[in-house]
Amino acid sequence: MERSWNERDIDLLITTILTREDSVPNFALLLGSGASITSGVDSADEMINDWRRALYRRSGTPKKYTEWLDEQPWHNNDDEYAILFELMYDQPPLRRTHIENRLRKAHPGWGYVYLTNLLDNRIFNVVFTTNFDDLLNEACFLYSECVRPVVCAHDSAVSGIRVTSPRPKIIKLHGDFLFDNIKNTVRELETLEDNMKRKFMQFAQEYGLVVVGYSGRDRSVMDTLDILIQREEYFKQGIYWCELGEAQQRTVRLNNLLRRDRVYPVKIPGFDEFMAELHHKAGLKLPEPVVNPLRMSEGRARLFVDVHPSVERSKMISQDIRKVLHGIADIMTSVEVPAKVKAGKKPEKRYLGDRLPTSLRAVVIRQQKGLEDALREMKRAYKEDPQDIGVAYELADILARLRRKKELQEFILDEQCPVEDYNKSYFLLHADNNEGAIEMADRALSQEPDGGIEDHVARINRAIALKRLGRTEEMEAELEIIENEAPSDFIRSGIAALRKKKDPMLSLLETALKERLLSTDDVEMFVVFEDYWEDEDLLKLLDKWR
Repeated sequence: MERSWNERDIDLLITTILTREDSVPNFALLLGSGASITSGVDSADEMINDWRRALYRRSGTPKKYTEWLDEQPWHNNDDEYAILFELMYDQPPLRRTHIENRLRKAHPGWGYVYLTNLLDNRIFNVVFTTNFDDLLNEACFLYSECVRPVVCAHDSAVSGIRVTSPRPKIIKLHGDFLFDNIKNTVRELETLEDNMKRKFMQFAQEYGLVVVGYSGRDRSVMDTLDILIQREEYFKQGIYWCELGEAQQRTVRLNNLLRRDRVYPVKIPGFDEFMAELHHKAGLKLPEPVVNPLRMSEGRARLFVDVHPSVERSKMISQDIRKVLHGIADIMTSVEVPAKVKAGKKPEKRYLGDRLPTSLRAVVIRQQKGLEDALREMKRAYKEDPQDIGVAYELADILARLRRKKELQEFILDEQCPVEDYNKSYFLLHADNNEGAIEMADRALSQEPDGGIEDHVARINRAIALKRLGRTEEMEAELEIIENEAPSDFIRSGIAALRKKKDPMLSLLETALKERLLSTDDVEMFVVFEDYWEDEDLLKLLDKWR
């Protein structure tokens, strides 16, 4: 995508945001689902692709997926998200339950840590969001000492919010997943409700707008923005529309809006990276609850346990992660001596690190001492909470890296192991149990298909096992099923690897690494690439993106 006449640089945007009088914010934020991807929330595009495939499977058509898709009247329509949501789940309670399930594993990541501190320092004071998740409000409680925002998800309550109030405000334009009144069908997204629209207009008279992670699909929001930007009294500081650096398809509504005066596209590397750069250039320090791990709850600890691969690539964020982990490592070796010691007895050694969550200690030990020590700590963590899928997956991953094949197989086949079936299939491949991997993949695929990537991963795992067993015709049939559903680049790279097509594999892998669909560590561990782990060209590619 070539640079347009009205495009602005990220440095200029940050300077504009930070140029304030008397610490009064000039801009409000508008966040879409793209801001929550690294926090474990699927993007709108990912949900659309999942629903497309699920509806294709439901249709039972003999046509190829791409042929069937091109025939659908809603395909690539600006309202496709809303249309598909209603086709998949026709009743509001079903839609709410689906959203709740999608958000079950979400936790606020680094972008929300920085944003919480930006709110605390009044760089921003108002955040509009089309998201149903509660990540920003959760982050304010987890990662700050005093940021307690007003959260409004109801049209009836928004009138009471004062524009001039110093307290941060989070306004959910489409509702909250906790309630059945969320807006996600075509009819529901046609217009903002009256009170919400009036309040949005009121804020638009006071602030410019920075949009991050939002695709511009919703007619209600986009029509309102398009009308207001044509009047001089609204968005006097302009609208800065942040997009990912790589080329991406825009909606018709967004293209129309970007033709207006005072609307500027800005290329950013991602929500987390943008917030990190703004935070650092504002000269802010990490909040105390983040820096001091002894005050962290288990929820805060997950920030360092579950780090999205794309976030780790940011130098600024990686430096902050290392600061915290080094601090935790220091604490784990620090001795806390009781104030009173009985006469004639030596003071008992009590380590401050024992007060940290076991799973967090295991991650730090893995970085500081290696896999063997981390394995012992992760086993302790699993014993403390055998239902924690994240801990169970980490334990299995360490066993796979240590090549403890027998122990890995016993752990995965234990009926109490909470790891998902498609991942169990993956770990059984690491244990060289090919028949078991096929059986586990079949079990995963026997469940109601949702069109998600889990189905493709299960089929890839099945194909790997079939290849190892010399059942190449069955492997090829499995790969053709996946190909028919237009899989992502990293799945396609795995297909190329299984077919021994090196050049397409490398090309697709480079695209997947560039788009952050997977990390170099993934490539070095995923069994689908095992034939190329020693290949010089693959090693060069990984070094390039490491």
